[in-house]
Formats: sequence, C-alpha cells, structure tokens
Amino acid sequence: MCKSSLFKRSLLMASLLCAAPFAAAKWTIENGVLLDPNGQPFIFRGVTIDFESAPDKTAQAIKDAADAGANAVQIELNATYYYPFTIGTKLPGIIKACKDNKVVCVLEPNNVAGWPQSAQIPSPGTTLAFWRDIGIDEAIAGQQDYVILGFGNQAFGSMSKEQYVSYMDGYESSIRDLGPKDFLFIVDGSNWGQDSDKAMQTFAAYNKQNNRGKNLIYSVEMFDAYKTPAQVRDYLASFSLIGAPLIIGGFAPEAYYHPRHPGPLPAVITPLPAASVMQYAQQYGTGYFAFNWSGNKNAALNLVSNWDPLNLTDWGKLAFNDVNGIKATAKTATHFFNSSSSSSVASSSSSSSSSSFNPYAPVIILISNVVYNRCASVDGVAFAEDSVDPEGGPLTFAWEVSDGNRTQQFTGPNIRFPMKQVTFYTVTVTATDSTGLSTSKSTTLYHSYSDNCIGSSSSSSTSSRSSFSSTSSSSSVAPKASCTYVINSQWSNGFTAAIRIKNNTAQTLNGWSVNWQYPDATKVTGIWNAKLGGNNPYTANNDTWNANIQPGQTVEFGFQGSKPAGTAVAPVVTGGICQ
Repeated sequence: MCKSSLFKRSLLMASLLCAAPFAAAKWTIENGVLLDPNGQPFIFRGVTIDFESAPDKTAQAIKDAADAGANAVQIELNATYYYPFTIGTKLPGIIKACKDNKVVCVLEPNNVAGWPQSAQIPSPGTTLAFWRDIGIDEAIAGQQDYVILGFGNQAFGSMSKEQYVSYMDGYESSIRDLGPKDFLFIVDGSNWGQDSDKAMQTFAAYNKQNNRGKNLIYSVEMFDAYKTPAQVRDYLASFSLIGAPLIIGGFAPEAYYHPRHPGPLPAVITPLPAASVMQYAQQYGTGYFAFNWSGNKNAALNLVSNWDPLNLTDWGKLAFNDVNGIKATAKTATHFFNSSSSSSVASSSSSSSSSSFNPYAPVIILISNVVYNRCASVDGVAFAEDSVDPEGGPLTFAWEVSDGNRTQQFTGPNIRFPMKQVTFYTVTVTATDSTGLSTSKSTTLYHSYSDNCIGSSSSSSTSSRSSFSSTSSSSSVAPKASCTYVINSQWSNGFTAAIRIKNNTAQTLNGWSVNWQYPDATKVTGIWNAKLGGNNPYTANNDTWNANIQPGQTVEFGFQGSKPAGTAVAPVVTGGICQ
C-alpha cells in the first residue's frame, strides 16, 4: 500500500502512481454552472492576494477583502518556497482565515509560469506533484468544500494551439487520476494565460464532447490581449456556448506582466477596459478575480494602497463599487451558512470558527410584483418581505418608483401605488441590514388595460404573486423576445451553433421554450445550457439557473451536430416566447 507521507520529495512522482482514483468533488459542475456543496450556483467575485510578497499580511488581507464584499480570494504561492519555512506550515492559517471570513479559497502556485518557454521552470506535472507533497497534502486534507486548487498561474508560455491542446490532453488525465482526491482544479489558458488563440476553448469543448474535465474550471487572464470591450465580449460570449465553467483569473486597468515573462515591456501603456470585463462577466455568468489586493510594484495594479482596506485606489473603487463590481454582484457560497460548515482546520479552534460572524455578507433580495386591477384604478404592488439577511438580522426597506417623469418614495417590506396606462414603472428596493450594509434590486411594471373593469366586477379584483409577473394573461402584455439561430463553426460533416433569446420587453421573462426544424438530414448530437427534446423538430427548454431573462438581456445556449456535405442551414426559431 502506498502512503505519500512516507516518501520524500524525490520519490513523490512514484507515489502518485499508486494514488486512489479521483472521486466526485463536493463542488459540482452542471451544464457549465459551478454549484457549491449545497447544490447552489456560485460565481467567483474575488481578488488576488500575493502571499509570497507579504506572508505576514495575508490572513488580514483575506479578512479585509471579505469585509469589502469579496466571496473568494486567489492566493498566489511559491511552489518551491521551502526554506526557511515550508508552505505546508502556512496553509492551515490561510485556509482558516478563508473559512472564518466565508470566502472560497483558491490556492495557486505563482512561480511556475511560462513553461516551457521560460528557462528552468518546473513542468505542470511537477506542479501537480506539489499538491501531493509532504506537508501540502496534509494541510489541504479534508478542505475540499472550501479550497479549490490552481494548476499554476500563467503556467503555459507562448505555444501553438495544437501544442497546448496536446499538453492539456495528457495533464487532464493526470489531474483527474493523480490529483488530490475530491478537489476541483483551475487550469489557465495558453500564451501566458490569455488564451489569445482560444486553445483553451478548443480544449474545453473537446472535454465537453468527450464527457471529461468534470473537475476542471477554466481561467483566462484578460490583460493586453483584450484592449477593447469587443474583444472581451467576443471571448466570453464564445466560451459561454461550450457549457464549461470559466473565470477571469486576472484583470486590471493596465496590463500585468509576470516577472518571468520574456522580452521588454511596452513603452506605451494602453488602458484596458476593466469596467467592460466586469460588465460582460456579469452578463455571461463568468467569475472574476481583480488583480491584485496590494504589494505590486506597479501601483496602478493595486486595489488598496499599502495593504490598507480604508485606502482604496482608483482601481479598487472601480472593482468594488462599480454597478457590476464585487459589492454589487458577489454572493457568498451558501454552504458557509450550514451549521457544520465553518469548522476550523484545527479541531482545537473549531468553536471559534463555527461561530464566526461576517457582518458584510450581502443581503439577499427576493422581489416580486403584480398589477392589481379594479374598476376604480390600476395599482402596482411589489413585495420584498421574503428578503433575508444571511446573518439573520432585521432589514429595513426603502423604495423608489419612477415613471421617467416622477419619482415616488416608500418604506416598508411591501408597497402599493397607482399606475397610469401604457407607462413603464421602474421599481427599486434597497434593503439595509443592522450594520448599515445596503443592497438594491429593480424590476419593472406595466399595464395596457383599455377599460379598468376588464376581467373584474365593481366589487372584485385580480392579483397574483408570482415573481416579476402581472395579474392575468387575459389582460397583460404577452412576453415577447427575439430568437436568433447562429452558426458558430462548421466543417465537412459537422457544425456548432447557438440560439440567442433576447428579452425585448420591460418585464422579466420567466421560463422559455423554443423550437426549430432542419429541412435536411442535419441532427443535433449534443447541447449545453438548455434541455433538449424531440428529434427534428427539436425543442429546447431552459435550465433552472437560466430560466429568467431580464429586460434587454440575452440568454444563449449552444449545441453541436452532424450535417450533410455543404453549407450548414440556419432554420427559423419558433416558440411562444419568440416574436
């Protein structure tokens, strides 16, 4: 029987050969969506912290980042930094700080970048061995619910798409079969993590098609390869079609160049569209890590100055306070609120960990609305009483209702107000917890009753309480969307395509189903981000996580198929939701 703890580092690779097969992680991936151990969707909204530059400041930085709203931290480690102390002795403190502050802990070796382009860089296989080394293996044991492991920051230097896919084809098997049991891994893109030739996209699609990579999250660095919002949008949109989980492992208003990156730095610094990165990440459900908390030689890349959380830089203010920034969009992984989820690394301190309190956990707003029709008037009604403070405290509510010309203000968990015909009302509620932390959410109400008494008598009324809905189908505006079939790629006997559903109304569309039919022998052989039914004609229905389409937003699902020789056809998309 093999036991890695009995082997020195020189014999570690031999010990890997007898490791137990990879078991299903407690974190799971379903149709490209990362689910926490409670089975709830989770999207990374975090920051990178460089442990190597300031080991003594890391635990406090984790707390400060969590207090500022982050739901995850990416800790950069030196994978060969063994003396005067070992990384293994420091990891329990790092993990405990993450758990105490309810942030997901991503541990990533940082000094392995650029293989094989950079000289004397350990191969990714050696990085994998790092996670099974003496001390490291013991430090992370049992922490699968709270720790996700990195395969190496910018692990691959410049190389062709074919080389990257070939390397990763082998390493995927190694991660699955030889990696630490039950952990999810994050793998970086080609060409210093930026995946400028979309090699990682090719690899992710290959894994999806072959039912592999179930323990992999893919990471792209968005620096100088993404100088325009369009480049950001196109990459995230195309990756979303694959149905695999993606994070932006690093981005900032200026490019970051790893210390091992070859060649001189550019003479002219090009501003990068950091706000657009957050905007499109929010649109496509992509996680992100803002780079970096503090300690970088280039001050423009620091979120706070001198490790002081009260001294946000301009970049920090954007990353945390933007409408698509960390404060507005981060949601804490739900298993941190389980009664047994906050146990500490060491049993002797489990009581303090299990009772840890994070007063900055964002309020979860649950808002619904109806149109209330009676002969005397038509009223809008909105409910927020089901909203919760994750820490269990009381909430206060402030409302604003605007028709574009007039704004009304209300208080209380539920409101009611008179409505004019054919007028869009934007309803915004702000919930504030006992610490003063506020979260806001908006919806829209509309009616087109030509006669206030339609559907009701003088003494009756109609109302319902379904999320973002109006009262009855007989008197409300039918939801409509544009449904577009898009061919993404094609070859002699196959293709990939997508269907985009854009909400053109001022109301949220709740649930969708579309249909299409090919005039020839074309067949759909695989689908992601939707549930497939039928056999030409085909039907696709929403998954649970993408059922709702907000006004003006687009939901997109992708599929692949076989076709006869010649150009792939693009059929008309129909369905009750399609205009």
